Amino acid sequence: MTIVKNLTAITYHPFKAIDEDVRSLVEQAAETLRKALNLKSYLINRPLKMLEVYCDLTGQLITMETLRTPEIQCILEDFTVAMAGKSLTDIAEKERLKFCRLLYQCLITARDTQPDLHPLEWDFTQFEADAAICASILEAANDFQIWYWNGWSIHRPDYSSAHLRLAQLVTPYGQDFVQDIFTELEKQYRNRPDLFRIEWNHMFDYMGENAHRWPASTFKTEAGIKQFMQAFGKAHFEYCEAADLDAETHIKNYNRFLNNLEVNLCKTDVWAKLSSPIKRPPPATKHPSQTKIKKTEDGLLVQEKLLTSIPLHVTDVEAVEILFFHIKHDVSIVRRWATSQAEDLKARYTRRVSLAKEGNKIIEHGKKTYRKYSLADICATLESMDNSVPLSFLCKVYTYITGEECSAKQLAHTFGFPVAGSLFPFQCLLVLEHPEITTEFLRSFELYDEHDSLSGFHEAARQLIGYKSRKQPDTREQVIDLNDISFSVVKDLIDITSIGRRKLRSERNDTYRYLFLTSGQSCTSFRLGKTTAWKKSSFNNDSGLRDRLLEQFRPHCDLTDAELLGFFKRIRLTTVRASRAVEIFIQSKSSEEMSKALGHENYYADLLSHYLPDALLAFIKARWIRVFQKAMVCEAMKDSTYLFRVTQFNTMDELDSFLEKHRIQEIPPEASDPERKAQRQEVERTEAILSIGVPFLASLLSLEAAVKASTDRIRVCGKAEFWASIAETVRTEIISGTKGVLKNYLKAALELVDAKKMEGLIYVSGR
Repeated sequence: MTIVKNLTAITYHPFKAIDEDVRSLVEQAAETLRKALNLKSYLINRPLKMLEVYCDLTGQLITMETLRTPEIQCILEDFTVAMAGKSLTDIAEKERLKFCRLLYQCLITARDTQPDLHPLEWDFTQFEADAAICASILEAANDFQIWYWNGWSIHRPDYSSAHLRLAQLVTPYGQDFVQDIFTELEKQYRNRPDLFRIEWNHMFDYMGENAHRWPASTFKTEAGIKQFMQAFGKAHFEYCEAADLDAETHIKNYNRFLNNLEVNLCKTDVWAKLSSPIKRPPPATKHPSQTKIKKTEDGLLVQEKLLTSIPLHVTDVEAVEILFFHIKHDVSIVRRWATSQAEDLKARYTRRVSLAKEGNKIIEHGKKTYRKYSLADICATLESMDNSVPLSFLCKVYTYITGEECSAKQLAHTFGFPVAGSLFPFQCLLVLEHPEITTEFLRSFELYDEHDSLSGFHEAARQLIGYKSRKQPDTREQVIDLNDISFSVVKDLIDITSIGRRKLRSERNDTYRYLFLTSGQSCTSFRLGKTTAWKKSSFNNDSGLRDRLLEQFRPHCDLTDAELLGFFKRIRLTTVRASRAVEIFIQSKSSEEMSKALGHENYYADLLSHYLPDALLAFIKARWIRVFQKAMVCEAMKDSTYLFRVTQFNTMDELDSFLEKHRIQEIPPEASDPERKAQRQEVERTEAILSIGVPFLASLLSLEAAVKASTDRIRVCGKAEFWASIAETVRTEIISGTKGVLKNYLKAALELVDAKKMEGLIYVSGR
C-alpha cells in the first residue's frame, strides 16, 4: 500500500508538522539556488509536502530549533530511506531521489544565512529502501491519516482529474462534514471532471480562511447558508474585479455554480434544504459588444471574440476590409492549415498500417539485433497489442535504417500516432463545417456508450450524436447531420484513434469510449484528448512549438511571423466557431441563418452584437445590410457619355470611389412626397435609394463577375467583396421593377460586363 497516490491531490493540504519559518527558509534557499544555477525554476513545494507527510505519520515536528540540532539529520536520513521504498509514494524512483536531494541542498544552502544550523551533507548512498522502516510507516498510519493523505480527487481514467481543496476544512468542520461534500460532488462529476467548476475550490478556500465566522452550524439552516453565500459571493466578485476578469463570463459561471450547489448539497441533505433559490448576482451591465476587450501594445483597444482582432473604432473603409476580407481570410487560414495537418496525419497513419502488414512483430531486442529489422517490422510491433519492446530499441532500429536521429516523440510523429494536439485540426474542421458544434460537445464526445454500443456515430445516416451539457435534460441531445467533408473527418478520426481504442480496451480502461484519444508525446500510453489553446505559457513550456507552428502555417497565408504569433494565440474552438458564424452572416445577410448555424433554439435579434463591437454594427446597419432588409428604390441618373469608363480603372480605390458616388442613401420623404412628413421615421426604416446609370451598373456587374470567377477568393479585397455582395440585389430590384429606363440601363450594362477588366483590381495588394 502507498500513502500518497497522487501528489497533485495534496498540493493544497496545509502544513502542520513543518513550521512556517522553516518552510520560508527552505523556499528562500531554493530561490538562491535557482539564481545561482541559472534555472527557470527550482521547485521545492512537493519535496516539502512529502516531508510533511512523513512527519505527520511518524509524529514528528520540524521547527527552527530542530534545524539547529542533530535531530534534523536523523529525520532526513529516515525520510530518505522511506522515500527509497514505495510506502510514502510510488512516483518514479528518479523523482523520489530528487526530492530528497533538493531538501538537503536547500538546508545546506540555508546555512549561508543561518550559520547556526546543524551541518548536513547529501549522500546518494542513503537512498536505499529498508523494508522494516517502510513496513513500520504503513503500520503506524491510522485510518484517518490514510483518508486524509489520499486527498479528494474526481477521476477519469488517463485524463486530468479535478482535485478538491478540502484539507483546510478537516480541522474546523470535521471528517464527516468533508466526506459528505466529497461523496456528492464525486457522484455528480465522476468520469467528467472537466465539468467541475473552479468556484467550488474558491468556496472551500473562503470557508477555510473564515471558519471562525461560519461554523458547521451555519450550513444546517437555510438562513445560515444564504448569509454565507452572500458573503462568499461578495468576496468572489471582489477578487474577480481586482484581477480584471470579464464580469459577464464570471457571473454566468457563478450562476451555474449556484445551480450545482443547490442540487448537490442542499437537495441531498448534506446541507439544509432551501425553500427558495440562493440570490443570484444581477446580469453584467456590459453589452455583449463591449466584452473581451484588450489593449494592444500601441494602446489600441480591440475586441478578440473572433480569429480576427477588431478595433473598437473603425472608419467605413476599415469596416469594409474587416467584414469582407479579414474575417474570411482568417477563417480560410485556419481551414487550409487544419485540412493540411489532418491530411498529413492521415497519410502517416495510413503508411504505418500499410507497412505493418508487410512486417513481423519484433520479439528479440538484444544489443545488436537492431540491424536485422525493417521499418515494416517497427510498424508491426507498434500495431501489436502485446508489444513489450522498448521504444528506445525501435528508435535505434529506425536510426540504423534511415541515418536520422530518433526519439520516442519523433517515432510517434513519423508513424502517425495521435500525439497531444494533433487532433485539434480535426476539431477545427468539424466546427468550421458545423458551427453548432461547441467546445464542450467535442471535449467529452462519447463514441461508445457505457454498454459498449456505438452511440455517437451513425454511419449509415451520416450523423454525429452528442450532448450539450449546458442545455436542459430534454434538449441536451444534439444530432449533427454530416456533410461530405465532416463525414470524412469523422471517419479519419475513428481510424487514427483506433489503435488507442484497442489498447485501452485490452487494459479494460473505460476511456476507449471517447472519440478523441491521444498518445501524449509518445505512442504507448493513451488518454482522452484535450482541446488546444496556444497561450503564452504554451510557448514557454515548449521551446519548439513556435517554430513548428510557423512552419505549418506559412504555406497557407502571407502574414509575417510577428502577425502569425499573435494569430496563434487567438486560435481556439470558440473563436473558430464565432468567426465562421459571422462569415455565414456576411454571406447570407441574415442573422436568422447565423443563429440557425450556431444551433440556437431561439432567435435573438441582437445576436450579432455578441460577436462584433458597436462600430462594425453601426456600419452594417447604416450602410450595408439595409440594402437587403429594406425596400430598394433605384433612381435613374443621367448617363455619362463615357460608357467605356468601366475599362479604365487602375485601382480598386478608383473603382470604389466611382461606385461610392451612387451609393445607397435614405430617401428624403419630403422630397418624394411633401405630405408624408409625419411618417418620416417609418419611411426611413423601410426604404433606401440607389442612383443607377449604365457605367455604374457595368462596373458593378463586371466586378461581381470577377469576384465570382476568382480561383483565389481568400485574396479578394474587402471593397470588391462588398460591392459584389450588392450587385445581385441591384439586378433583381431592376428586373422586378416597372421602370423601363432602368431595364434599358441594365441591358446596356450587361453588354459591357467584362470580368477580365476587373481581375487586376480585386485582389489585396502585396498578398
